[in-house]
Amino acid sequence: MARQPRPDLPPRPLTIRAAIAVEVLVSVLFLIAAASFLISAAAQEIDRAGLIGLGALLGGLAVVQLVLVLGLRRGKRGARELLTTIGLIVGVPILVRRTPGLSVVCVVMLIGVVLMWLPTSTAWFQRISPKPQNKWVRLVSRTVSPFRKR
Repeated sequence: MARQPRPDLPPRPLTIRAAIAVEVLVSVLFLIAAASFLISAAAQEIDRAGLIGLGALLGGLAVVQLVLVLGLRRGKRGARELLTTIGLIVGVPILVRRTPGLSVVCVVMLIGVVLMWLPTSTAWFQRISPKPQNKWVRLVSRTVSPFRKR
């Protein structure tokens, strides 16, 4: 049985293209930071565990973001939500702590989050994969209301 071709997606708005570019840039910057932490850990004799852990964490985060960017390119609503979650969980605390090098990366990451939720981006996602109706709203709409005229 032959595989069905994917339907063509409507053209991505500028906000989604910019968000994809920003998230790829953030992933590359996280990979550079991870390499920097791992190289620093190799150069030191004492207190390596923290640097190795932070390098591994940032490297893993960069890989996860790159995988989610692929989903974002295909219009997956879940990829947008996960990238937003990662952006808020990672970006806000680092920004509040004012870590010198990573604060700039986190500001860029939060700009990407904002770009994914602008009205033009939301309209594009709604056109590609409409949000399912809430189960409670669906239940109420199916029940017969005593106030409804018959």
